[in-house]
Amino acid sequence: MLRIVCGLLLLLSVAWAQDDEMFGDSIITEVEEDTTSNPAETLLTAPLAIGGVFNLSAELGLNLSADEDQNLLSSGVADLSTTLYLDARPNSDFRFFSKGNLGYSTEEGLHFDLRELFADFDIEDSVYLRAGKQTVNWGVGYFFSPANLVNLERVDPENPEAELSGPIAIKAQVPLGNNNLSAYLLMNDLGEDNNLSFATRYEFLVEGYEITSGGIIEDNGHWAFMATGSGAIADVNVFAEVILEGNSKKVFIVEDSTAPLGLSTATSDSLFVSATFGARYSYSTEDELYSLSASAQYFFNGKGYADTSIFTDNPEKIAGLIGSGSVSIADLQERGQHYLAFNLSSPDVAKTNLTSSALWLANLSDGSGLVNTSLRYDGIDYLSPSLSYRYSYGSEGAEYTPNGESHSLVLALTISGSF
Repeated sequence: MLRIVCGLLLLLSVAWAQDDEMFGDSIITEVEEDTTSNPAETLLTAPLAIGGVFNLSAELGLNLSADEDQNLLSSGVADLSTTLYLDARPNSDFRFFSKGNLGYSTEEGLHFDLRELFADFDIEDSVYLRAGKQTVNWGVGYFFSPANLVNLERVDPENPEAELSGPIAIKAQVPLGNNNLSAYLLMNDLGEDNNLSFATRYEFLVEGYEITSGGIIEDNGHWAFMATGSGAIADVNVFAEVILEGNSKKVFIVEDSTAPLGLSTATSDSLFVSATFGARYSYSTEDELYSLSASAQYFFNGKGYADTSIFTDNPEKIAGLIGSGSVSIADLQERGQHYLAFNLSSPDVAKTNLTSSALWLANLSDGSGLVNTSLRYDGIDYLSPSLSYRYSYGSEGAEYTPNGESHSLVLALTISGSF
């Protein structure tokens, strides 16, 4: 009897599907295709988004190399800031974006640093424009990036993933198949005369490797050409950069017997060639209990000093030049010609929320360097304690040891959260 009932129900359902006039309207509703609908329009259009990240960091330091004239302990707030952003996409053809850092320090009080302020739009879906203050990442290097010619800030080897501040510019990008051609009109300072510079870059693929070439001509006469390459060899990501530049206006310290300190400054109109290459590798066990990331990079700095003994032989005179304003701290960064950097990190070791890392930076020209090892715990929401040991080695006056070798321990507590 059950089989008969099931059979009748099956026949009724088939008849219903084949002839909707038997029982009225069909249960299947046909939806007419909207030919005016554009999926891309829906994906690229979003309501106004406002958010940011709050950060508070406090440190307690122990100077293991302190003498009787130095403090053994140090403490203070390392950072109190909020990154704020606003992202508006009223339609698929226009976007407005703004981001800045709102911070506080006892020296400056409340201060605001505008990081980005630009609008995106296009011309006939062929030329894509970005106008305003924007980050322009040309380089592919990790710790060092000589090809990063357009941004206003250099890569910090101790914090290589930090976002760099960019210029005020109008960027035009034209896709050419899988390739891209970009041109930039750079404005060094609004309201100033003769402040326009020009840059261009071409990106293309060769056998799975991304190659870029470009150049910049600045209003002060400085010019440079660059080329970069990045890709993978087996499981290792590799990268390289090379630049040729002239009229760099770089300030050099030279011996001068007529100067009060016996040292003075000079600029050079020589051609400089700089290059770098490196690799990054990541490994994780099958159970993902352990993972390891390694990065290594060599940097030849063509604008560095062939002989760095002028710094180690005259540390007090160099300090006098800095105090007089003849040179800045920025003029003394990356003063050598040969650098090496290596980083090793292991996040969330054995699912314990512990991350360990070790960094080695070396100026091979003057024999100085630093080693920094750290251990951070991320198992508490919004709260990350860490402990780090830092050792700087080299002669007094060298790049990483201006005051001689040092050892220190730092206990830090960071409170952060996004909104």
